[in-house]
Amino acid sequence: MTDAQLDTLEAKGLIRLAASMPEIEYLFRHWLVQDAAYGSLLKQERRELHRSVGESLEALYPDRAKELAAVLAIHFAEAGETDKALDYLVSAGQYALERNAVVEALAAFDRAAELLPPPSPDDTPDVRRRRIDVVAGGVRAGWTIRPTGDLVRALESVLPDAEALGDLERVAPIHLGIAMARMQLGERSTDPAVRRSLDRVAEIGDALHDPSLRALQLAVVGMTQVFAGPLREGVASLEEAVPLMDQRQDFIGAAFARGALAIGYARLGEFERAEAAAEHTRELAKGGDVIAQLDAVIAEAILRSEQGRLETARPMAEACLLQGEETGATACIVASSWVLGDIYQREGRFEDARRTLQRGTDLALIVDRKFWRPSLQAWLGTSAAAIGDHDTAAGTWEEALETAHSIDNRYGEAGILWKRAEAAVTRGEPSAALADFAASAAILEEFGARPSLARVLRGWGEALVALGKAEGEATLRRALALFEEMGLEPEAWAVRARLGAEGAGSAGS
Repeated sequence: MTDAQLDTLEAKGLIRLAASMPEIEYLFRHWLVQDAAYGSLLKQERRELHRSVGESLEALYPDRAKELAAVLAIHFAEAGETDKALDYLVSAGQYALERNAVVEALAAFDRAAELLPPPSPDDTPDVRRRRIDVVAGGVRAGWTIRPTGDLVRALESVLPDAEALGDLERVAPIHLGIAMARMQLGERSTDPAVRRSLDRVAEIGDALHDPSLRALQLAVVGMTQVFAGPLREGVASLEEAVPLMDQRQDFIGAAFARGALAIGYARLGEFERAEAAAEHTRELAKGGDVIAQLDAVIAEAILRSEQGRLETARPMAEACLLQGEETGATACIVASSWVLGDIYQREGRFEDARRTLQRGTDLALIVDRKFWRPSLQAWLGTSAAAIGDHDTAAGTWEEALETAHSIDNRYGEAGILWKRAEAAVTRGEPSAALADFAASAAILEEFGARPSLARVLRGWGEALVALGKAEGEATLRRALALFEEMGLEPEAWAVRARLGAEGAGSAGS
């Protein structure tokens, strides 16, 4: 009977044979035909058919439940079986995350959130677990896409239920996510809310005898210190943490943490160690999602930039920015904007730098990336000054410094002072730059950030020489010694030329 009906429909051009192996499969020839056929069914008939299809798929393919979870969720949602649909949507989201399909995972968790009933004091433990899994999964999938404040609010909304249930495997990643997101908003690791969550992660690690949770706590602090200072302490924390993280899938991926370690080494001028860490990051990222891959490329672009290899760093940063735009990965766009803007600026492409940095600054404000915003503003100010827009430049420094101070970002503060000094030199006011050069150099020397220190010393020395100050030559020779020590020969050559000793050899010759 069914075969004859299918033959008739095929003969009328309404359906077509899509596959004969391993099973016969037909498709409607046009979505309008499908829509019309579906619309002709009564609502109750639709529900029963969806339920029947869902139950048949469960019975026929019990070993493919995760693979078919998204399809099963649709059928049970249409059948009115919301709890079952929610379970399958969570499974579909988790399966997508395991396959590194971030956008697909986010869609599954978003759909699940729409089906969740409003919280109630009468919720059963199963309902509470389901809500926790939906919210935590959505945060993880949207980590680099959604505004950071939204992530914090979402995680804190389910934290009381998670703690009340006593399910430590669910509690730990929620606290970890809260700590990381709050620090991205500019809170310190010592601030009460952050400290409470970090301590809770360590406490759960002890209770579960899981040393990798202690590693996650160290990684959160270490990554922040690599970007904000103190730099050596951040590198030390990451060195301890990353070996324990390779098998975990959390808000901090192993590739992300190793990428931060590569950046830390690069900022110290320890380029051989940075190369090794970057290579390991690339290998880990190959099996990760698009965000992990972008993070790995951003880390390598920063490494190449610190080495002065701008021609290699530029296409990496450009590719990251483009792919970030295509995928909606706002965190990657913000970071890439600063990296690329800095490269353009050092190449003398100030209009390109201003456009790129403005985009990053605007986006950092929209999505609460307070950590990156002061540096973006400072570099934007220097680019504006370089093309003669001194009014725009003048309005950036104080706000950037205030933000950096408020979040204890001393490495960022050093960069802001450096860029304000460069803008003063561009205006033809080298004397106004001296105090900022000195303050920036002091922070960078304290942190051991040798590549940036050498570049600040070079700018400072040139300003002193322009003012006829005797200490200008000594400052340039300090810069030359650092460039030679790190093997940054093109920049060493430029300083030698400025000293009037082109090709003369070492700083002490």
